[in-house]
Amino acid sequence: MYLNILKKDLKRKKAMNIIVLVFIILATMFVSSSVNNIISVTSALDDYFEMADAPDYLVVTMNKNLSVDIEEIVSSADAVERYTIEDLLFLSPENIIFENEDLKISGGTNMVHSDIPMNYFLSDGSILEEVKQGEFYMTQSKADKLGMKVGDKLTIEVNGASCEVTFKDKIKDALFGSNQLSFTRYLISEEDYNSLVAPEGTETLYGGNIVHMYSSDVNAVIPQIKPLLDNSILTMDRAYMKFTYIFDMIVVGLLLVVSLILIAIAFVVLHFTITFTLSEEFREIGVMKAIGIRNFRIRGLYLIKYAALSAIGAVVGLFLSFPFGKMLMSVSSQTIIIGNSDPLFVNIFCAVVVIAVILLFCYGCTSKVKKLTPIDAIRNGQTGERFRKKSLMSLGSSKLGTTPFLALNDIVSAPRRYSIITLTFVLCLSLMLILSNTVYTMNSGSLSTTFGWADCDIYLDSKIYADSMTENGHDILVKHLDEMENTLAENGMPAKCYQEMILTLPVVYGETESNVCIYHGTGTTMDMYEYTAGTAPQNTNEIAMTRITANRLKVNIGDTVTIKTVDGDKEYIITAFFQGMNQAGDGIRLHSDEEINYIQAQGSINTQIMFTDDPDNREIERRIEEIQRIFPDYENVKTCVETTSESPNTKPCKWQ
Repeated sequence: MYLNILKKDLKRKKAMNIIVLVFIILATMFVSSSVNNIISVTSALDDYFEMADAPDYLVVTMNKNLSVDIEEIVSSADAVERYTIEDLLFLSPENIIFENEDLKISGGTNMVHSDIPMNYFLSDGSILEEVKQGEFYMTQSKADKLGMKVGDKLTIEVNGASCEVTFKDKIKDALFGSNQLSFTRYLISEEDYNSLVAPEGTETLYGGNIVHMYSSDVNAVIPQIKPLLDNSILTMDRAYMKFTYIFDMIVVGLLLVVSLILIAIAFVVLHFTITFTLSEEFREIGVMKAIGIRNFRIRGLYLIKYAALSAIGAVVGLFLSFPFGKMLMSVSSQTIIIGNSDPLFVNIFCAVVVIAVILLFCYGCTSKVKKLTPIDAIRNGQTGERFRKKSLMSLGSSKLGTTPFLALNDIVSAPRRYSIITLTFVLCLSLMLILSNTVYTMNSGSLSTTFGWADCDIYLDSKIYADSMTENGHDILVKHLDEMENTLAENGMPAKCYQEMILTLPVVYGETESNVCIYHGTGTTMDMYEYTAGTAPQNTNEIAMTRITANRLKVNIGDTVTIKTVDGDKEYIITAFFQGMNQAGDGIRLHSDEEINYIQAQGSINTQIMFTDDPDNREIERRIEEIQRIFPDYENVKTCVETTSESPNTKPCKWQ
């Protein structure tokens, strides 16, 4: 009997049943693949760091800021069980010349070194054993971004010394392989590295060190190497290393949200279908009750149909989830090593859960069967007889036409039924709006403020930041920006030019001390930045701070912190919080009028240009071409939209 009823119902409501089936298939596919990928990526990070022999704590230093003996500090730290120190060179894009002129570096930190202190994985999954002379390796994500292919050649030039190397293979780098970091490693042979540093020596070059420390108690290590931390430009513990891969989780996380919306849509459609079916079959239900069939058996007639649809949809969605999940995993597997996890159990479990949730929902929707009686079926069945006013509307008193009146009267007469239909459209529309708005936001210039930058029209690669990293660097930068403004005005492009320098300095509050990224703008005013709480700094002894930094220092708005500089310690009052995606959300912004010695600077954000005559987008594009002609040394001249949409990391600053 159940089988016959099922066949008739499926034939009678083909369109509705197909819609429900499609949503069940999509929901199962998205849930199974997304959950499995999240589990795989989350668990894979720990395994990946262990396989790569990644350090428990990492410190990056620069020779120009180094005033301590690294070997002496680390070797005397009792909490450090073992360590390695590797030499490296910090190079600007001008030092790296590609044979293929189409390949260009757009900012970021370029590190060249020869040591292999940890395991790097080749494209075939094997471990890189050595780098031969004339070869170089770089991470897969950075190579793909540049468009680098195996066999491409580049020449590295440093103070007159040079070496030509050929791209051998892509590697997976646990420390700097994430898309969130702008650090790019170029692994070359020891012979090639020595040919670059031999003429001058690392002391006179922009060189540095990467210190890998291994310890079971990192908290005990930090106070023991404090002199080294005061001279560092970057520190990372395991938690920070994992955080750098957070964007690899966004895709699968977003798809999990999409799958939940699809399930919600499927539930709304199911609720509407079941409610509509029950309203159509009052008489049949009443007859079944009259002859003694119990509520559970009657509800089972409807459940068997949705059980069949759920089973079919779950099975189809289960099979589709494997290739779909593999496609999604390819995004994360570019940067990390994913273990040979078996997704079969997780996918099957998710499919079973989807079926169970749908059946429970359907069972709840059929609860109305318990309230129906044979008398209700006779009085409210298909005869159309009713003993109450259908709605508040009256055709005689309505000024609407016949068609609009009937349509509106149906909605007013059955508000619950049509509210379900409205909710379905809202959910479907929200799904499209979420995805489209996400894409639009990522491709708009509005994200510049979330990076902590001042808004502008154009970004240029900074050509003056290296010369500005001196005691009188601020004056040099001011003069450079003034000259740029004058040149632009002479060419019919009135504009305001500004730039931010980046320093990493010790900040103290009570017993808590931490190295913090310090931002200081030249040519900017404090009202050009966005703040999430408090008021913008008004005086030179006031600062704004990110909440992440405030939580680490255990401070709040109104507290006073001490910043240690080469010219002495100075106290600053926190007046505001701001949001910054640079340095993983870490940072302090000084007042633009505050005097700070740029000899401590370690990098700079691109030179920014804001036109004062409010040109449209077409005019800005024309001016970009003109600026490239006026300033030929600036290779990368981009709009704010292009800069934010092409920046995959949260460290857009360029380090020298």
